[in-house]
Amino acid sequence: MSEHQFVGFRAVDRPVSEKELAYMAKQSSRAEITEWAFENEYHYGDFHGNVLEMMRRGYDVHLHYANFGIRKLCIRLPKGLPDGAKAYFRRDYLQFLKDKTGPGGTICVNPFIESGELDDFWEFDELLDALEALRAEIIEGDLRPLYLAHLAMARDSNRDPQETLEGPVTAGLQQPTDAQQAMAEFYGITRDLIAAAALGSPRLGSRGDPRAEFAEWLRHQAQEAKDDLLMQLYADSEATVKSKMMAEFRRGRDLPAWPTAPGGRTMTELEAAAAQIEETRRLASSNKSKPNKAKKSKR
Repeated sequence: MSEHQFVGFRAVDRPVSEKELAYMAKQSSRAEITEWAFENEYHYGDFHGNVLEMMRRGYDVHLHYANFGIRKLCIRLPKGLPDGAKAYFRRDYLQFLKDKTGPGGTICVNPFIESGELDDFWEFDELLDALEALRAEIIEGDLRPLYLAHLAMARDSNRDPQETLEGPVTAGLQQPTDAQQAMAEFYGITRDLIAAAALGSPRLGSRGDPRAEFAEWLRHQAQEAKDDLLMQLYADSEATVKSKMMAEFRRGRDLPAWPTAPGGRTMTELEAAAAQIEETRRLASSNKSKPNKAKKSKR
């Protein structure tokens, strides 16, 4: 099979500035580049751009796929990690690459995958559309994306499954979001493996309605501040103003830490539990599909 690579970046909160677009254009001579996206596909050669610098200069999500084993996902967090997140990061596992100054940094998920170990992937635009939402989830304190990222790294081909332990089990794994399911599929984390992980997952309680909380926050802002935002909206792009508003909104919220339970199961134990769940599901499906041979009773 011929080599196939995809390199993509997305801006989420606001468009990349014209000044920074000039920098992005220098990273690849053949990429399709806009203020919201950077994409290139390779059938020979490699991408040599500076990923972290491109994200620091405006892009928020990065995906690098190659059919010979690369499945790299990077997510930029301008305000750093949420409470409880550090438990999923180790030097040789999941990485959070901090900026030289300030609290921001970039999460990088880059497991070692053998060529042919996972099915090939093709729908990259749809995948990036789905994965964008992970960033907002993490910023809001949701630790499920980090658990799944940690799981992807813990199960890679460089690790002994009998010795590699899972991190803290996050609440809500019984009902992963669409973005989390897309991430799991990309890394070969089956629904049965998520179900096995969820056996140790606390139930997720109510965390309020972010839309209602934003409306309440907005009602308490000074009229002068709201007028200023409206003027900015008139003069600049809507996305830029939204980014500023959401940053202020998040700074004013007191989000509770995402609930977790102690982990500690080995990858071998998780895979065995997943195999049992798969077998139970298969038997249930098989029994349901069998015709009912019970004879009708005679009168």
